Amino acid sequence: MSKHVILVFIYFLSICASCGQSAAYKNNPVITRGAYLQQVTPESIVIRWRTDVPSKSKVTYGKNLLYSQTKLVTLMTTEHVVKISGLEPATKYFYTIGSDSIVLQGDSLNHFLTAPSYGDFVPTRVWVTGDFGVGSQSQKDVRDAYKNYSSKPTNLWIWLGDNAYSSGTDQEYQNYVFDIYPEQLKQYPLYPAPGNHDYGNVGYQSTSSLTTNFSYYSIFTVPTAAENGGQPSGTPKYYSYNYSNIHFISLDSYGAFNNPGSPMYEWLVKDLSNNTQRWTIVYFHHPPYTKGTHDSDTEIELIDMRTHIVPLLETFKVDLVLSGHSHVNERSYLMQGHYGLSTSFDSSMILQPATNHFTKKVPYNGTLYGVCGTSGQYAGPAMADAPMPCMYFNDFTSNCSMVIDVDKDVLTGKYLRSDGIIRDEFSITKFGPQGDLNSGDDSCEISFHPTDKTVYLSCYSTVKQNFKAALFNVTGELVMEFNNLPKEINSGYTVHQLSLSDINESTAVYFVNVWIGDEKFTKKLLLQNLR
Repeated sequence: MSKHVILVFIYFLSICASCGQSAAYKNNPVITRGAYLQQVTPESIVIRWRTDVPSKSKVTYGKNLLYSQTKLVTLMTTEHVVKISGLEPATKYFYTIGSDSIVLQGDSLNHFLTAPSYGDFVPTRVWVTGDFGVGSQSQKDVRDAYKNYSSKPTNLWIWLGDNAYSSGTDQEYQNYVFDIYPEQLKQYPLYPAPGNHDYGNVGYQSTSSLTTNFSYYSIFTVPTAAENGGQPSGTPKYYSYNYSNIHFISLDSYGAFNNPGSPMYEWLVKDLSNNTQRWTIVYFHHPPYTKGTHDSDTEIELIDMRTHIVPLLETFKVDLVLSGHSHVNERSYLMQGHYGLSTSFDSSMILQPATNHFTKKVPYNGTLYGVCGTSGQYAGPAMADAPMPCMYFNDFTSNCSMVIDVDKDVLTGKYLRSDGIIRDEFSITKFGPQGDLNSGDDSCEISFHPTDKTVYLSCYSTVKQNFKAALFNVTGELVMEFNNLPKEINSGYTVHQLSLSDINESTAVYFVNVWIGDEKFTKKLLLQNLR
C-alpha cells in the first residue's frame, strides 16, 4: 500500500472518529434543573435534578473533592432521583451529579451535611421562607440577606407554601425558585408545605385540590414513610420528620380535610402521641391568627386550622407554629386557648408576661405562632383593624425570612429583613429535661375536646410508676374506667387519649380522675350536646 493511500485512509478514520464524537456529544444530557436535596437522615440523602434528554443517573460523593464513592441508577430518565445511603451521621459530603459518561454539575459548592445520629443533639439552624417564588427583587434581597447573615451551616430549609406564583406550574417553579436559588438548593435539604397557589387556587378542599395532580407533587420527594422518624403519612400532602432533638410536622391547610375524624387529623394525633423529641415545630400555609393581607376572622381556611388543628397542637405542647399566606410578619405571645375570633382574645390566654424571651417548664404549656409571608411577595397592607390582638410583633412593610436556631434546651427565632436587620427576636428555654428523675413533681394536665369527644392527658412522671384514670359523676359514682391506658408509665412526658363516645347524655357534669402513683389529678367536665 502506498504512502498516499495510507494517509487518505488515516484521514477518513479521523473524520469517522470526529463524527462519532459529535454524535456522542449531541446525545449527552444537559442540566435544566440543578441539584436539590431531600430527605436527609443520619445515613442517607435524596438528590434530585432534571436533564433535557433521558440518561442514567450518577452521583459521586465523598468527604472531599476526590469523591471516593459512586451511586449509579441505570433507569433512563429526565427526572433524576437518587438516594445515597451508608453515610456517616453529622458529616459533610461533597458530590457531583451526571450520567454514566459525563459529570454535569459538581464543584466545591455541591455539598451537604447528614443529620446527627438518633438521640444526639447538635446545634441546628433552619432557614424559613414563605410566599417567596415571585421573581421579585425583594426575593433576591431576602436570599442575599440570609446568605450574608448565616455563618453557621444551614441544616434545613422550610417552605411555608405559595412557593411559586401564581399557579404553581412547573415553569413557574423553574423561573422563580430553581433559577433563583441554585447555590442554596445544592446545600440545604428542603422540606416544603403546599399553599393555595401551589394548587393553582382551584378551591379549598375542592374535588381537584384533594388530589395530587399538581406540579408541586411531582417536583418534591418528601418523607411519607417516616424515613427519619415520625408517623408514616402515606401521602405527600402532610408528613413529619426528626432532626437532632426537634420534631417537625408539615401540614396541608388547603388540599386536605382537617376536621376531627379526617385522615390528616387522625394521623396528626398518632404522630404527636408518639413524638418523644424535645422540641416540636409545626408549619402550614394558612395562619390561624393574622390581620395582614388576609384575615383569620373571616377566611374559612384560617378559621378551620384555628378551630380544628390548633387545640390539638396545644394539647400536645407544640412549641412553635409557622405559617405564610398573609404577606406580613407577625409573632404572638406565648399563649394557649385562643380558638375564637380576635375579639375573644384576653390576657388570660397569655401564659407569661414576657414578650420576647420565654421559659417553659413541665408540663410545657404554651405555643408561639409566627407568620412570615414576605420572603418574596411585596409586604402589606394590613387589615383596617390590625394588629391581631394576640400578636406582640407586627411588621406590615418589610420583606423577611426567618432564622430558627435550636441548641439543646434553647430555641431562638429571628425575623431577618432583606437589608440584614433583625426586626424581631424571640427565644424559648425549656427546663426539666424529659426523663430527668430530679426535675420537679409529677403532673397531669387534663383537657377535653368536645368536637371529637376526647379527653387528652398530658402527663409528666418523675419515675416509672402505676397509672390509671376513671370517670365519675357528680355523686361520686364510677361511670367508666379507661382500660385502654397502660398500667404503668415511664419517667418523662407522655400524652394519652380517653374516648367519651359512649356518653350519650345531652348535658351532664363529670369528673376525670387520673392517678400517677399515689398522686391524684382531677378535672371537672361539663359535657353538652354529646348525643
